Amino acid sequence: MSIAQRKKRVGLNLPVEVRGRGQDGARFTELTRSVNVSGGGILFESHRAVAVGDRLMLAIEVPLSLRRHFGDRDVYRARAVVCRVEPGAAHGPRRVGARFLGAAEATSK
Repeated sequence: MSIAQRKKRVGLNLPVEVRGRGQDGARFTELTRSVNVSGGGILFESHRAVAVGDRLMLAIEVPLSLRRHFGDRDVYRARAVVCRVEPGAAHGPRRVGARFLGAAEATSK
């Protein structure tokens, strides 16, 4: 059973590109890191103000040793919805929990 199929959270500190709209409606792109990943979603750190229900596009860099679990892709792209936002320490990043909605096709920047 692969990481992408399990619901068990695995502590993985991977580079993640997050794209979405902030609470002000403006589009943003943030480069951050994951805290953990499961087959159903991801927990990552963010300095952006996002809210439960916000839709995101994620691009998660997959290390060579884990690519077989992600269809041999070096970047796993997924649509996601924010399910939880934990406040960060004073001026620190928030922790954002997002549920995967499905794989996304690669798009040009």
